[in-house]
Amino acid sequence: MLKVKEVTISESEKRDKKTIVYFWPEGESVLENLANRRNRPYTEYRKLLPEVFKELRSRGINLPDNPKANWSQKAGCSCGCSPGFILPDYHSCMSIHVTVVME
Repeated sequence: MLKVKEVTISESEKRDKKTIVYFWPEGESVLENLANRRNRPYTEYRKLLPEVFKELRSRGINLPDNPKANWSQKAGCSCGCSPGFILPDYHSCMSIHVTVVME
């Protein structure tokens, strides 16, 4: 079972201003990331989104009620190297990084 360990926010300079939520398994090496990035357990990650949204609201980020989150293999890059959830109803220059651990 996956658990959220940490949520960090970084500003993005992307022109389209998509808000993207990226998930990162704790302790994953660069080689593991390269091997696994096209095979992420996004259905399990989706279950963690309410906890992530709660954390963001506690930091003063005004998300819409029940925000949509669309998984995209190409969320952060057109080559597919940066999969994540795009929040289409919340536009900012923000990238949200979630570190997850196996419990």
